[in-house]
Amino acid sequence: MWKVGFYLSCIAVTRSFSSLPSCSSDEAELAGKRLQTLGALNSVFTSFGASDAFNYDSFLSELGPLLTPEFSITVPYGAGTYDAAEYLSTQFSSVNGGLSAFNSSDTGGVLPTVSTDGDEYTLNHHFVANFFPTVTPSLRLPMQNELVATFAPCSEKIALYRYLPSPSFDVWFRAVSWSAIHSTYQGVFDVCAYHEKYCTGDYRQYDNFTSCLAYLTALPDVPVGCPWAPLAGNAKGCKSKHKLLVPFQPKHCYHIGPLTRADGSPNYDPDGKLKCSDAEECPAQTDFVVGEPTGEYLASMHAYDAAIATAYNNPITNFSLDHYKFPK
Repeated sequence: MWKVGFYLSCIAVTRSFSSLPSCSSDEAELAGKRLQTLGALNSVFTSFGASDAFNYDSFLSELGPLLTPEFSITVPYGAGTYDAAEYLSTQFSSVNGGLSAFNSSDTGGVLPTVSTDGDEYTLNHHFVANFFPTVTPSLRLPMQNELVATFAPCSEKIALYRYLPSPSFDVWFRAVSWSAIHSTYQGVFDVCAYHEKYCTGDYRQYDNFTSCLAYLTALPDVPVGCPWAPLAGNAKGCKSKHKLLVPFQPKHCYHIGPLTRADGSPNYDPDGKLKCSDAEECPAQTDFVVGEPTGEYLASMHAYDAAIATAYNNPITNFSLDHYKFPK
């Protein structure tokens, strides 16, 4: 769901090895390998971002040489800490159902930079995020993205990505949240469509589409326990977030399901985790506020919902598993 790409060939690099442990390889050699890792990661994102189809196994295979097995991602405002590289795929339009796409070549003439301090590489990149890019009008958001890539000690593999708040990140994050709350075909209807398609057998969470829609529609727009974290807790945004990965990992069916099972017990996934729970996921309070959608955003969202209704025979009244915007 969050852009990490940048252009290695034109990066300005500021190095500091003050905190590097004693490694067997030369410091400059290790730094070079790490920059190559970042360049290779950019190539992976460029390749998959340009495709209208997504291959989950291929994506993880290409990430394998670049990330540690314990790789995790930390995103502010309660979006969460993720211990699986699969979450990186949610930024692709082929995975997020046409919600957004990134144009990393539209930098506004500002070169990307990397500053290093030991194992931490802080990346700063200007680019454009396009919401609802397949329709007119789409929403164009200039972004300044800053994140910290932490490499495993003495390794060229990345162990942690930590996204940092910024004014443009706030705007982007609000647009993601608004989509889960206000869009027909990015919101709770979409979650139930994915459930019907992919959550079968033991992974099924709701008896039918109607019961799914009733449950999710009744959820708050933002978590009661942490309204400053719209993609965390027991709210619509968290369900929409996990929906994106249901086609590729069925354990996420539990995450879009009810908070408790029929017997009242917590609805743990096969890994023993309880997702979309205020008690489990609400972070420390921040001053982030979702707010109300802008007119520019609503115009683009309505154009998107209208385009989906036209392309798929008005799914809100004629939903079909065989004719919907599921990932290819």
